[in-house]
Amino acid sequence: MLSPEYLRQITEGSEQIAEELHQYIISEIVSRMMARIGRGEDYILTNADAWRIRTLQESGELLEDILAELSKYTKREQQELLEAFEDAGITALDYDDKIYKAAGLSPVPLEQSPAMIRLMERNMLATMGEWKNFTRTTASAAQRLYIEQCDLAYNHVMSGAVGYTQAIKEAVNNVVSDGVTVTYPSGRKDTIETAVARSVRTGVAQACADVQLTRMKEMGYGLVLTSAHIGSRPSHEVWQGQVFSIDWEKLKEIKPEFFQERDTPEYRRMLEQKASQYPDFIENCHYGEADGICGVNCRHHFSVWVEGMPNPYAELSAQDKANKGKQYEKEQRQRTYERRIRKTKREVLGLQAGVDNAPNEKAKFALQQDLDRKSYLLQKKNAAYKDYCKQNDLRELQDRLMIAKWNRQNAAKARGAAKRYRTAKGID
Repeated sequence: MLSPEYLRQITEGSEQIAEELHQYIISEIVSRMMARIGRGEDYILTNADAWRIRTLQESGELLEDILAELSKYTKREQQELLEAFEDAGITALDYDDKIYKAAGLSPVPLEQSPAMIRLMERNMLATMGEWKNFTRTTASAAQRLYIEQCDLAYNHVMSGAVGYTQAIKEAVNNVVSDGVTVTYPSGRKDTIETAVARSVRTGVAQACADVQLTRMKEMGYGLVLTSAHIGSRPSHEVWQGQVFSIDWEKLKEIKPEFFQERDTPEYRRMLEQKASQYPDFIENCHYGEADGICGVNCRHHFSVWVEGMPNPYAELSAQDKANKGKQYEKEQRQRTYERRIRKTKREVLGLQAGVDNAPNEKAKFALQQDLDRKSYLLQKKNAAYKDYCKQNDLRELQDRLMIAKWNRQNAAKARGAAKRYRTAKGID
């Protein structure tokens, strides 16, 4: 069984890699855009066709550089996924195998089971495929963002809507504020780090569920215990911490890969038994569906169950039901605070890149003012997060506030920028 905390933390490595990639892309867009727009008013006031052609050329160069950089991140992510899936598989089976061994059985280790290795590999490759899709779409989004903001600055200056310096300032702020996003077929948009975290958590949970069910089939066991945690989704709290039976015929319909190997005598004996008194796992927990157990971003899992065993989740499940979703709402609000802080940190880093690459002192001063204000807002958001956690008895999750490239030096710069803003505005 994989604990909710384990499923939360298993994505950290992949999130960090995606975060670094996102920050690299933003910095690259800003620096190139500053070089493009920052060539001066004489350059920007050129023929529209000539401007467009050159913008498209430079956007192509940007895309090529991002794609070249992507190969480095992809290699790191592949290794990260390999280690994450291997550790998760061993962790999940270790819990179940202790139960089997207590019953006098001798389950084969994961690394010695070709069937289970294939299931893990299939899920890992699917997750890696999602990473490649996310990064490709992110690279394309970066190219579009570069073109849009360069053209917007050009049109504003040419129309007289804003001055040259203001055009630069607005373009940089638009890039660092919006960032680059992954767009799903449904139209939903996420940052690449959010999309990757969701994909990895889901892929790991489903892979481990697959091998655990395969093991159950081999051992001839048909009962599972679902995990439970405070703050579960309201739609999941109805079944968490309960015992369910596996309808193997239903499972065969949604997971035919489990039944490609020859059935064991244990499995055949299990099928001959009378229907279980326990509710059906697939029907009640919606196993195999996106919104069910081990579905998209779900932190619930399960283990094999033997009648007579104590239920370690009984009390916790009752607490969560009594809570009626209040804890879930609190934690979802906490996630919102965390996302806003990470976003603001990315904006601060992007604005710093704008300041460092400003074409002249006037533009640098304008961007520095924005940087100071954003740094001050970051301080306020950090303080609000601490207060919210304290008021709602929630643990501060500092790992959820970190982004790539945000080190002690950047934190110190942000504090200095915030201090300048407070001084300028007369804020205590």
